[in-house]
Amino acid sequence: MTKTKVIMLACFCAAFGAGVAVGVAGTRLAAEPGRRSWLGHELNLTPQQRDQMRQIWSGVMSASWQKQHEERQVLDRERDEAIRGLLTEEQKARYDEVMRKHAEKSAALEEARRKPFEEAVERTRQILTESQRKKYEELLQERGGRHPGSGPPGRPGNGKGPTPPRHGE
Repeated sequence: MTKTKVIMLACFCAAFGAGVAVGVAGTRLAAEPGRRSWLGHELNLTPQQRDQMRQIWSGVMSASWQKQHEERQVLDRERDEAIRGLLTEEQKARYDEVMRKHAEKSAALEEARRKPFEEAVERTRQILTESQRKKYEELLQERGGRHPGSGPPGRPGNGKGPTPPRHGE
């Protein structure tokens, strides 16, 4: 095996390992005990509605999703730039094709991941009173379709659909 291939393999393995580590860490994060829900406060939810909101949103996504997503994008860019720097022009063309196919598969996964969020937003609407629903819609609109309390406007990635709330909201 040539030195270039060994280096490329090591870069791919390191990036894959980092992605797995971030994913495992994200799924193990738990809600902070006693933390008050920002959305519950904004919508003046009843205790029953707060419990229903926790059930709707628990397990959908961890509170650190956005940070993990941004960190992963940085790692991916660093890896891609390092690998491209090692390649000949012919290898770059083959690498670009591999990356194009990877991007297509990633887009399909993102679409499948986004669907549960859209469903959770709809289920959230269903448990709210009319005045709470109106406020919820205003909050969604202010945040560009993102779930209230989920961070700065604009969704990382493709910009479509709602994003998860902070844990417990």
